[in-house]
Amino acid sequence: MRQLSTHPRCLGPLLARHALICHLLTLVAVALLLPACATRQDNGSTDLLDPNNSARQEFVADVQFNAGRAVQAVEGYDKALVARPGDVGLLVKKGQALLRLNRPEAALAAFQLALVANPDASGAHYGAGQACERLGQGAEARQAFERAVALAPASWRARSHLGVLLMNQGQPDLAREQFLAALALPQFQLQAGAEGGPGREELLNNLAVAQVLSGHPEAAVATFRQAMQDSPDPERSANNLGLLLVRLGRPAEAFSAFRAGGNDARALNNLGYALYLQGKVARAQALFEKALDLSPAYYETAGENLKQAVQGAPAQGHAGQGANASGTGKGAGSTEAAGRGAVVKNASEGATTLGVARLSLTGQPGAGLRLGPATLRGEGAAGLESSGM
Repeated sequence: MRQLSTHPRCLGPLLARHALICHLLTLVAVALLLPACATRQDNGSTDLLDPNNSARQEFVADVQFNAGRAVQAVEGYDKALVARPGDVGLLVKKGQALLRLNRPEAALAAFQLALVANPDASGAHYGAGQACERLGQGAEARQAFERAVALAPASWRARSHLGVLLMNQGQPDLAREQFLAALALPQFQLQAGAEGGPGREELLNNLAVAQVLSGHPEAAVATFRQAMQDSPDPERSANNLGLLLVRLGRPAEAFSAFRAGGNDARALNNLGYALYLQGKVARAQALFEKALDLSPAYYETAGENLKQAVQGAPAQGHAGQGANASGTGKGAGSTEAAGRGAVVKNASEGATTLGVARLSLTGQPGAGLRLGPATLRGEGAAGLESSGM
């Protein structure tokens, strides 16, 4: 049998022919695949224009938003908007996601687009009010919230936010009207006298702060107690009540209120903190020491308070320099008040002066902490706190 020669001169033509065949096959494969790739790309663009796919994108974006992934939510809403560019609900959702990302300018643009599509969209007016408030546009925010309430009088969130804004603008009487109107809604009437959702506690807490600013502290005491009774987590209202009772010269009742919002160590520390703000340093120091005795391992905040009290730090100072409240809460603003003419500052305006008459309001732009265990360092809101949304 004749064998093929393996001499290099014989292999050369064979290898060249094999390479040529492979090259031709590659060209054929590419030619066949290019139309398929182009078709897939075209289909991707077409999918974004499909209303059914838009609905799926919206659903996924809702899931992302509820899971706290606002960046992905905005991306999803943008994809859904390709097929439904004037969808009011989508634009409002996108605006709320942008607010969560602290992008009020972009959020306001989304809400304004929604209002172009439907000038009577209450949710868009409400969102525009939130964005304007964060941008420091108080008059525009109030107008937007008032329009939202007019279009949707049963929206307790719009009423509550309007009420907080009115307190910020030095009109606590008008604020009380909004909180009372919200509390009169059927869903909150059914919760009266029983442990309800967070909405009722927030409204009662806000109402009590408005009552304090209106010069009705005893009414506020009763309202704070009602908020504590109706809330599964009474810490905020309990601490606010405790601070108010200290201001009214009733420290024993204040201690009971502080204890309802936590444990004995926290209550002793918070009472000491409130007395410290009144300049009663010796009494505050004794309470801080008792708090340490009860819980030396856990309650390091009392140790910080005691240290600064012993050093004679002034009760008046800027946040982070004087007495502060620590806890887990929502955004906070503050009033530096002397009687009824309180003027409320937003926390986003910077550090606020601490003092006995300072009231803190949650639901405002900017970071802040709910009054919980008090500490002389850290950040937070040292005073009565109204709840937000």
